[in-house]
Amino acid sequence: MDERKKRIDDLEKDKQETRASLDTLLENFGENLYSRTKDMQVNFDDIGRYKDYLNNIAATNTAIGKVEEKNRRFKELEDTIERREHEEKDRLREMAVIYRRLGKALLENSEYNDFTSLFREQADTLSSKLESLDNRIRELEVKDGGNVFTWIGKSAQGLVLKSFLTKAQESQEQLYHNIGERYIGRETRSGEEGEIAGLCAEVDKLREISRAAMDELSVLKDERRMISSSFGVDGNPQKQIQNLKNRINEIRENLRNLYRNFGAQAAGIMDAEILPERKYFIDTIVTAEDGEIIGRAVKMNQSIIEYESTISKLTASLAIDEENAKIEKYQKAIEERNNKIEEIKKAIDDLEESVRDSQAYIQELKKQL
Repeated sequence: MDERKKRIDDLEKDKQETRASLDTLLENFGENLYSRTKDMQVNFDDIGRYKDYLNNIAATNTAIGKVEEKNRRFKELEDTIERREHEEKDRLREMAVIYRRLGKALLENSEYNDFTSLFREQADTLSSKLESLDNRIRELEVKDGGNVFTWIGKSAQGLVLKSFLTKAQESQEQLYHNIGERYIGRETRSGEEGEIAGLCAEVDKLREISRAAMDELSVLKDERRMISSSFGVDGNPQKQIQNLKNRINEIRENLRNLYRNFGAQAAGIMDAEILPERKYFIDTIVTAEDGEIIGRAVKMNQSIIEYESTISKLTASLAIDEENAKIEKYQKAIEERNNKIEEIKKAIDDLEESVRDSQAYIQELKKQL
């Protein structure tokens, strides 16, 4: 029995391998046959489906190409926007430096007192504060002597003063920046010379570049927004591409089924009956060169039939042996139960004999009463 099971396993494996080879042969043959019908005007449903499938695959590949191109452009836009924004930040930092230089130059130039008078008091206050803090720090640094506690106290005081100095310097720089920015923002500017004229020219040039860059950024961001909205609700182009590829795989699987069926029809190994008009059509497109393919297909199909027949016989043989084993088991069980029945019957007979003996003894005893 084990040998037959091994034989069935081997036959199943051979059948599967032969079936896979036959399916591949029929798919290639069927695809070849369908390609011969592209320019033919025939009224068969499968040929219509074949052409629809090809058109769907072509359209889906085009859709994939469009999504990929949009995705490529989207990434390109993101990189460009990031680069332009970084450049704009650099320009703003550069302008901030120039604004501070311009504000300081304006304060130091008496010709612009009318403009800087609004900031003069704050500027003088900050200058005095910076000078005072700087002097106090230098005094702490030059003083010697004292114990360790005195040194620790001076160090702590020095740190606090330096912190105040840093904040005052930042306030002064911010004031310079505000003055320079306010001056550049005036509607009319005239009579600029020397350093101030040069600084103003630098700012004007950077502002012009910045305006052009911001206009370009606005256009780029609009394009990015339009592409992003075109990706759909999920906004995930990779998911869209994968969905489209999945659709192509489904269509190709349907095509493979068509190819196999058509190849089987042309090879004459279809189980279903072929209508006369279908058979006539197949005869018109099959050529003599296809004879070798048809012969191989018929041979492999016959091998599969023989595998299935042998497997069926071996399976039936195993099933018969299994049923015979069951019958033998059941008959043995019946025999065992029949033996038990005989034993029970004999025990009953013995018990009935004992009953009769007891009844007879009772009758004898009654006579003595």
